[in-house]
Amino acid sequence: MPRIKNPKQVVLNITDIGHKGTAVGKTEEGLVAFVRNAVPGDKISALLYKKSKGVWQGRVLEIIEPSIHRTKSFCSYFGNCGGCSWQDFAYQEQANQKQKQVLDAVKRIAGLEADVFEPILKAPQTEWYRNKLEFTFSNHKWLTQAEMLHKEQQLSSKALGFHRPESFNKVIDIDICYLQNDKSNQIKNFIREYTSGIDWTYYDIKSHQGLLRNMIVRTNLNNQIMLVLAVSDRDDEKLPNLFQEIKLRFPEIVSCYVAENKSLNDSWAPLTCYKIFGEDYLKESLEHVNFNIGPKSFFQTNTRQAVALYQTVRDYASLEGSQTVYDLYCGVGSIGLFLAKSAAKVVGIEEIEAAIEDAKVNAEINKIENAQFVSGDVRKVLTKEFAEEHGFPDVMIVDPPRNGLHPDVCQTILEFQPERIVYVSCNPATLARDLKILSEKYHLLKLKPVDMFPHTSHIEAVSLLELKKI
Repeated sequence: MPRIKNPKQVVLNITDIGHKGTAVGKTEEGLVAFVRNAVPGDKISALLYKKSKGVWQGRVLEIIEPSIHRTKSFCSYFGNCGGCSWQDFAYQEQANQKQKQVLDAVKRIAGLEADVFEPILKAPQTEWYRNKLEFTFSNHKWLTQAEMLHKEQQLSSKALGFHRPESFNKVIDIDICYLQNDKSNQIKNFIREYTSGIDWTYYDIKSHQGLLRNMIVRTNLNNQIMLVLAVSDRDDEKLPNLFQEIKLRFPEIVSCYVAENKSLNDSWAPLTCYKIFGEDYLKESLEHVNFNIGPKSFFQTNTRQAVALYQTVRDYASLEGSQTVYDLYCGVGSIGLFLAKSAAKVVGIEEIEAAIEDAKVNAEINKIENAQFVSGDVRKVLTKEFAEEHGFPDVMIVDPPRNGLHPDVCQTILEFQPERIVYVSCNPATLARDLKILSEKYHLLKLKPVDMFPHTSHIEAVSLLELKKI
């Protein structure tokens, strides 16, 4: 997308939220632009510097009239960190805008309206709600404006925190993050203090050197913690002393792992995690189902709201104990296991093999015998032969990634004709696209947005589709 040689300055009235934390504004002439650091209700002066497919991108020059929904952010890193898009935007209006985003997408893209559009399920907690955070070690610290003004001070180049948005080689050093249980901050800050000396090296993304690379902190509702540390050399002689200190200072850490990463990227997927002390898993419960969460397991990041999401899925599925349920893109099987006691049979399909192994473990610990889990690409696994072997589905649960269902999967669903489909989506646009395809044979009965991540642009939605009567 080329930059405009002569950027233009305009006045925008901000009307809606956009993708990835942007805001949508319009001029009085109807020109549409996307900007950051603005909220619906603002009247701003903006500099537009990019244009693509008739839509401009720009940046805020001045807030002429602030929105009545503006509020003071509670985190000192807001505006630099990027983890939260809208701490300066009142939560009730965040929820209203997210609800509007889902409704508008389904109307505009799919040309559909649900018989029942249920109000958004707001998050009961807007701070301290995450059960997992990943922090990055770096020797390329992002300097704040205050630090830039005092360059004469001898500042450490080390940082333990989050990547600066659109500046992947810089990491913002974080003292307090309000997204996870505060014990996470205490652990992170202790590790940074313990490793502040010259004997400890933080990873350099340019030279690909440095011992400490990443760390994951997981918490459960019982305030127990799993710590996972990624290093470039797990045999480094300094590490045992660090782990011993961590164990002594933080009895809440019930499971601790280390992973060796010698690759050029920070992906956890190919790494092997070695237990240092404690339990093999972090244990968590979602209503009546217990889960063992491993160091690399995928698990819904907002535990309390996940229960509410799954209860909505259960309500929409309306199981009576006799149905065969397919759970597509099942991950660790959490939705399927949540529904299993109300179904005759649950069949889960997931491409990530490690997730399927977790699903099988979780079925075993819950003594659930009517759930099967299969590893493979849904597009390739979901065939007529597969259904003949496992039974054709009466109810289908689909929870795909952001890019939604592959067209081939949509066509297979239309061929199988389950009585009901419960579609869980994290992307209103792809949800609407897929609903339009499925509307060939299905009627949209219910639609409900669910806010899993306050102060961010993310929104989930649960929709119920019923096979049309001939």
